Amino acid sequence: MNVKRKNLLRPRWVKVLLDLWGNKARTLLVVASITVGVFAIGMIISSYIVLKEDFNYGYAIANPPNIEIWTDPFDKHMVAAIEKVPSVEEAKGANITSVRTRRDGDAWQTLDLVGVSNFSSNINRVTTIEGTSMAGLEEIVVSQDWLHVTGYHVGDQIELKFQDGSKHKVTVTGLIKDQTKSKPNPGASNYATITLKTLDRFGQSTDFNRLYVNVDGDGGNLTSIAEVAAKVKDQLKKSGRSVYRIEETSSTVSPLESLSLTVMNVLLILGVLTTILSSTLIINMLNSLLMQQMRQIGVMKLVGGRSYQVMGMYLVLIICYGLIALILAVPLGAIAGYQLAHFIASTAGASLQAFRVIPLAVFVQTLMAFLIPLAASYVPVHSGAKISVQQAISNVRTNEIFSSGGVIKIITQWLSQFSRPILISVRNTFRKKGRLLLTLFTLTMAGAVFMAVFNIRGSLEGVLDQLLQHFMGDVTLQLRREYRVNNIRQTLLEVPGVIGVEAWSAAGGEVWDQNRHVVTRLSISAPPQDTKLLKLDLTAGRWLLPNEDRAIVISDTIHKYYPNLQPGDHLTIKLPGRHEETWTVVGIFPFLSLFGDPIAYANYDFISEQSFTPDQATSYRIISNAGDASSQEALIQRIEKHLADQKYQAVKLQSGSAIRKTASSAIDTLIVFLLIMAILIAVVGSLGLTGMMSMNVMERTREIGVMRTIGASDGAIMQSVITEGLIIGLITWVISVGLSFPISSMLATVIGKTLLESDLPLNITPVGILLWLALVVILSVVASVLPARNAARLTINEVLAYE
Repeated sequence: MNVKRKNLLRPRWVKVLLDLWGNKARTLLVVASITVGVFAIGMIISSYIVLKEDFNYGYAIANPPNIEIWTDPFDKHMVAAIEKVPSVEEAKGANITSVRTRRDGDAWQTLDLVGVSNFSSNINRVTTIEGTSMAGLEEIVVSQDWLHVTGYHVGDQIELKFQDGSKHKVTVTGLIKDQTKSKPNPGASNYATITLKTLDRFGQSTDFNRLYVNVDGDGGNLTSIAEVAAKVKDQLKKSGRSVYRIEETSSTVSPLESLSLTVMNVLLILGVLTTILSSTLIINMLNSLLMQQMRQIGVMKLVGGRSYQVMGMYLVLIICYGLIALILAVPLGAIAGYQLAHFIASTAGASLQAFRVIPLAVFVQTLMAFLIPLAASYVPVHSGAKISVQQAISNVRTNEIFSSGGVIKIITQWLSQFSRPILISVRNTFRKKGRLLLTLFTLTMAGAVFMAVFNIRGSLEGVLDQLLQHFMGDVTLQLRREYRVNNIRQTLLEVPGVIGVEAWSAAGGEVWDQNRHVVTRLSISAPPQDTKLLKLDLTAGRWLLPNEDRAIVISDTIHKYYPNLQPGDHLTIKLPGRHEETWTVVGIFPFLSLFGDPIAYANYDFISEQSFTPDQATSYRIISNAGDASSQEALIQRIEKHLADQKYQAVKLQSGSAIRKTASSAIDTLIVFLLIMAILIAVVGSLGLTGMMSMNVMERTREIGVMRTIGASDGAIMQSVITEGLIIGLITWVISVGLSFPISSMLATVIGKTLLESDLPLNITPVGILLWLALVVILSVVASVLPARNAARLTINEVLAYE
């Protein structure tokens, strides 16, 4: 006897499963739409939390010095005396000098050589990348970060050229990264660590010239750190030593924390936008589903189905979509978030803890996966569930009936000379106005953000050009000591390729307040009066006049300390070895607070006299006919050989292209982050267009059948569908061009104020506009091809039998 199995599921839940599995393309599109938004938010929150926790954790583990002091040479006995100063926990001395290094056959490069007595100090622990972090006799450990890659590896024999001209070989035993060296500086060098015993063997000084100090108690209390720094400074002065510079930092808060989290804030804004756009796709999909199943709803209500039952059935379907999306998005978001955090951390020289799933990210993703689809679908589902049986079964919706009046009629008449399939495409484009508006919104926002990213890229490149105005010159030369300017200029002009030489002076000063307290340090450069290597766009005031003493043109970063400072105002400035004096501000130029202390320019003659080196200089900027990087490196080798032949000792030679490459690396990294989100938004836009085209083709099944009956070819049907997609894509491109301007302005404001700590002038570039035009055409065609092929494959019997 056959026993009929009882179906344990109620009919409406069976229908939910059939809707999920029966139309896999629709399920895939809805799930993909939800997944993209949930994934983006999960990735960003995971990165944000990992960076916030690990940056400060890793920075604290590194135990950076609270106080760093540049002073006259001292020995280990002075270090012991400093450790006896009240509230000093530990002190460490270092011998820091600039050297030239190279591997056999390579070009020379500059390193800051850090000589230490031992590697057991707890101050400034580093992370080992390769090999060891401790150097033995005639060994060296080299730092490496995202901006400065030496190319050295463990086991390499490299040659050191010291400032006295002597050369010695050492073995690289380790590569390290140092999170405490985190302030971006285009002109900075790598550093390498070596023992004092090795320096002594090479005939170099073993005295310290840099002092590192950690304080007792809370290393994050800047007030107590400043008090200890004052005591240490007094101790050094009592020993007869001058203090040239002091830096005070917290050992609990990474200086790059705010910088990196600001980047994440920008990405979070774009992530939220991605989520909003994905919700529009859900609305479109559900509207289409309800329109397609309207007769089924009528039948269910005819046999006794209640509105709340119908509504519950579709809401459960939506929850199933969200659950599938959540299962996909949570692991992908966690992995991508950690990888993004790892990329940001590695660029900053920081280390992360082990991979983990962030509970907050999972919680937010869960809410988004269910609440946003449910909220987006409530209105269409509620409207569909409330429809009367007569309306549902008759399957007549007034909003589906195409009206040839108004704008569409005018467009149709204007296009009357085109073929019938194109006219049909135009008509069908505007038939579902609500669906069209949602699709336009999604793709338009995607295009506007995409263009805005390229506008921001152009703006950041403009800032880079502005920054590099202060580092112009094909080659920058630093000599060991001051020489007569005329002698060096004549020597350099003898080198083939050199067509001009400028001698620059410099001084590190301090700005004092009325109570003789240091307000900020000030880096002063002094170019010659007729310099060709400095073209500043002053925001206020004028440039320096010849023979003008105690006058400066200062960066607008001084407004951080003196918000109302204007040309004509005065500052109290103290130069090393001089008494404090009153200087006049004659001009102000834009600069980035991101790069530290304010900078200023003064007359060369005045600064060289204040430095007791009139008509002498150690720093020279060379103008040449070498335009590219390889030519400049070849020029550097010729200059170095010629200087050595003339018995001049070069400490540093750096090409202009190398400085630009270093500075642009930071900007390129930020652009990568923005492009990641722009691509995600473009994916959402393309999903929206694909979904709309699929729904349009599905709803035009009978119309396609009629076209096939009267002789329309497969090519004509595909042309009609693809043309419709292109029309939508081009409409969104036109609108997104206009919308990209306010979005670009908003991003420029956010990035400028929070990331660069300065205004970011908006630079509109056509690159993004033209690139998005090409992309939107490709996306439109790709999004339309599959629905078009499906439409062309339908037989007449299939389309006429379609319900």
